[in-house]
Amino acid sequence: MPTDLFETLNSLAQEELSLYKSLEVLVDEEEMRVRDSDMEGLLDVLQKKQSIISRQESLLEQWNNITGPLGVTGGKEGPDFWNNLAKLVGQNGYNQIVAHINEIRERGQKLLDREGMIRAELEENLAEMRNILLKMGRNRIAMQGYSRGMAT
Repeated sequence: MPTDLFETLNSLAQEELSLYKSLEVLVDEEEMRVRDSDMEGLLDVLQKKQSIISRQESLLEQWNNITGPLGVTGGKEGPDFWNNLAKLVGQNGYNQIVAHINEIRERGQKLLDREGMIRAELEENLAEMRNILLKMGRNRIAMQGYSRGMAT
C-alpha cells in the first residue's frame, strides 16, 4: 500500500507541476497579447488557461479522494495530511513529494504575481483606449459643429 500510495501521490504532484509549467507558457503569451493590445488573441489564451485550470480542479478532487480514506481533513493543505503521509510512504517518498509540492507552490505564487502585473497593464491599456475613444467622440462632435457652421 505505501508504494502504491507514493506512486499515486507522486504522479498527481508531477501532473500538477506539468500543468503549472503549461500555465507559465500561457501567461507569457497572455502578457504578449496584452502588450500588443490583441484582445482576440488574449481571449484565445484565456480559454486555453481555463482548460488547464479545469484540469487542476480535477487533480484537486483526486487529492481529496486520497485524503478522505486516510482520515485526513483539510486536504493536502492541512498538516494532518503531511504527518500521515510521512508515516505511510517513508521519509524518502515524503521528501520527493514535498519537493514537488514546494515547486508547485513557488511556481503558483510567481504566476499569481505575474498575473497581477498583467492585469494592471491591461487595465491601464483599457483606460488609455477609453480616453482615445472619448477624444474621438469629442473630435467627431466638434467636426459636426464645425461642418454645420460652414453650411450656414
